[in-house]
Amino acid sequence: MEGIFSVLDFWLSDIGLWAYVVAPLVMAAVSILPLPAEAPAMINGVLFGPVLGTGVTWGGAMLGAWISFELARRWGRPAARRWVSPKALDRVDAIVRDAGWWELTVARLIPVVAFTALNWGLGLCGVSRRRFLWTTAIGIVPGATLFTASGVGLAAFYRRRPEAALAVGLLIVLALAHGVWARRARARG
Repeated sequence: MEGIFSVLDFWLSDIGLWAYVVAPLVMAAVSILPLPAEAPAMINGVLFGPVLGTGVTWGGAMLGAWISFELARRWGRPAARRWVSPKALDRVDAIVRDAGWWELTVARLIPVVAFTALNWGLGLCGVSRRRFLWTTAIGIVPGATLFTASGVGLAAFYRRRPEAALAVGLLIVLALAHGVWARRARARG
């Protein structure tokens, strides 16, 4: 794992100021696509530290959220009509329209609600751009902070206790693999 941190340190020193462009763009990309954003956020913590890393994570996630929202707003509704009945779309529109700023902000805090799906979905449902942007800006602060700080903590833990960090990492990988296996077993019946 030391190799990972060495590669990151080398990359940051080699790429220089471009790191401040590339890292937010990576966060934007994972915010647009249905990819987990936790790993890039943690890498931002390793590369930039807790405060600047959180800013990079937050800024990139906001950019990606806004792009997703605008794409869905522009082209998503006609595509959604192909797969979802007009009645179902109207029901979802009514729910979102009746949701206040509090509900939109809290939806960002619920881990089960996918960030990317929410961005695209709110663009489909006609939420105002202004409400979308400010509720997203507030709602993603805790996650951006948590995952970026996790990267900072992981790097510090590894530098102090590499053998313990590797053991914890192995346990996490095994737990994730077990979770995937259990989910597939349940799906098979």
